[in-house]
Amino acid sequence: MMADTRMHIEFLDSLNLRYILFSRNKVLHSNKYRFKNVKNIDDLSSFLNKNDFTKIKKSILDKSEININDVDIKNSYYDISIKKLFDSDIIIMMFYNNTSFHREKILKDCIFKISEASHYVDDLDELYVKIHNILSEVINTQNFYIAIADWENNLIKFPYFVDIHDEQPKTKLMGNGLTEYVIKTGQSILVNPEQSDFLIKSNSIDIQGTECVDWLGIPLKIGESNKTTFGAIVVQSYDDKIRFSENDKKILLFVSDQIAMAIKRKMDNIEIKRQAFYDHLTGLANKILFNDRLEQTIFNCDRTNTQAAVLFIDLDNFKFINDSMGHTAGDELLKLVSKRLQRCLRKTDTISRWGGDEFTVILPEIKNVRHVINLCSRILNKELKNVIIENQELRITASIGISLYPDDGRDIEELIKNADTAMYKSKELGKNQYQLYRQEMNQNILEKISYENRLFNAIENKEFILLFQPQIDLNTNRIIGFESLIRWISPEMGLLSPYKFIPIAEETNLILPLGKWILEQTCIQNKKWHDMGYEISSAVNISAKQFLQDDMIENIKSAISKSQLNPKYLDLELTETIIMDDVDRAVEILEEVKSLGINISIDDFGTGYSSLSYLKKFPINTLKIDQSFISSIDSKKPSSSSIANLVIDLGHKLGMNVIAEGVETQEQVDFLKKYTCDKIQGYIISEPVNEVEFTLLLEKNTNL
Repeated sequence: MMADTRMHIEFLDSLNLRYILFSRNKVLHSNKYRFKNVKNIDDLSSFLNKNDFTKIKKSILDKSEININDVDIKNSYYDISIKKLFDSDIIIMMFYNNTSFHREKILKDCIFKISEASHYVDDLDELYVKIHNILSEVINTQNFYIAIADWENNLIKFPYFVDIHDEQPKTKLMGNGLTEYVIKTGQSILVNPEQSDFLIKSNSIDIQGTECVDWLGIPLKIGESNKTTFGAIVVQSYDDKIRFSENDKKILLFVSDQIAMAIKRKMDNIEIKRQAFYDHLTGLANKILFNDRLEQTIFNCDRTNTQAAVLFIDLDNFKFINDSMGHTAGDELLKLVSKRLQRCLRKTDTISRWGGDEFTVILPEIKNVRHVINLCSRILNKELKNVIIENQELRITASIGISLYPDDGRDIEELIKNADTAMYKSKELGKNQYQLYRQEMNQNILEKISYENRLFNAIENKEFILLFQPQIDLNTNRIIGFESLIRWISPEMGLLSPYKFIPIAEETNLILPLGKWILEQTCIQNKKWHDMGYEISSAVNISAKQFLQDDMIENIKSAISKSQLNPKYLDLELTETIIMDDVDRAVEILEEVKSLGINISIDDFGTGYSSLSYLKKFPINTLKIDQSFISSIDSKKPSSSSIANLVIDLGHKLGMNVIAEGVETQEQVDFLKKYTCDKIQGYIISEPVNEVEFTLLLEKNTNL
């Protein structure tokens, strides 16, 4: 070995590095015991995966530099860097241990995934499977089960049980087993063979099921200070090669609160829905749930500029079947028809038993009325055929009425009333058919045409104004920004809110010049306030059509250039629906927007259909909690605030700011402060105001 090489080795050893020196494919030196058996480059394949080995070998032989992160070497994780050793032909392969960071990241990802699952998974059994799969990434869960306590009846249930030896236990009385010990005491326990023998001999605990090597149980608790145990998660091993340690115990303890919260929330929701929102005979939604879903559908239609349909379905001559065959047969028919109707609907649709032999259906996001008509034809011509009750084939027909939102009604009562009216028209015309609610629809079409003409003239005549709603920082109680909100001052109709004309502007593409005007005027106005010494941010809503235009970036640049506003004080708000329509394209556009120094917010977060995992892909600065979740905050009902709390927590974990809109009460402010929401916006601060009034608000806020 050359003297220079020895000198290099002495220097490298003084740095306490893990490294290997190569000359071509030969190993000159390795300084850690783990690599003592590495004599040549091919020996690396014994502890590297094929892909990493191929990259590293090529780099060493080509004498090219390379960096590879998170390389798994015998359950430890390293960042590997390959470089030339100073100016020599010797190649150095350096290993930086990041095992602790890697494991911490996995645990955080685990908690995030559980939170995501609790938010999006509707079925409790599916949630159990999700939890099992997620935990398998951090601990061996070959044998895993979840136990739930029924304290009222002193029972223990095993809703989820996966084991290579034992079958899923049935619900039983609380006994003296290990699982019961964890649930009763609220303490975690790791039982190894020695402890197991002691417990058996001392009769302290009954060992049930196949004897295992290690048994690890963690309680599931809920509550703030005095936590209540309602269940347990358990892993066990039958293999001497698979042992659990105190570190595994810490891992499960770390994630147990999130698991408990996810399961308990889902259990509570299921029970509440079962008792309050579902028909006991058919299992369909009842009127209360249907009305709630329809209200949400109307809200989403306004937000996304889409149509929805309401169907009112009445079985023809049901009374004759009920009277002639008896109520039991009638009930069986209702249950069968319920299943038939359900199977021809989408997951996003809602069906309810309205009463007696009547059913109502919500069809959100209708792109074409033809789709509604096709569904009605399928119900009448296929789903109601071949009905057999008590071994007797029945001829079942139905009359269906259809109302459309927003054409046939702007609220729940009107939509249902008009669908009901159309259904009775079907009966008048001979039954076994469907009818659209015609009169109101025609009237609204004429009104829409009139609105369209007036709207076109309004843009030409500059009949629009901007109002500004302040946003405050919850830490300082200072105004730090505003959202621009448009209003139409029509000479014929007076002051109009956006929901009156934005949907028409979207349909007719008039939203493009209107949106460009809003963006430019917002930037100009904010620059005026900056020149007065108020460095605040300005938020502008971007519509779906604006976002998809090829000139959107140029319009943004133009607005910035004309106003001379620093782009970091401009915040573009987009809904989840917009960015989820084409994820790859959205990422590309948003990255370009971000490169201009502009901030990006997701508006109405929580009401769309995005997976939370997609949030990591988008360069988002802020999540804006939808006002429907803020309005439900009630200190007396903690469950009503769970979604808002979850969004705040997830936003912060992803490095985003969180702003709540629609804040109207001090109770809501106190809740948002408690859970460290960053900013708020709503009527408790101020309604949307004009330029002069907003300037007065800024002056007053500055002089506090």
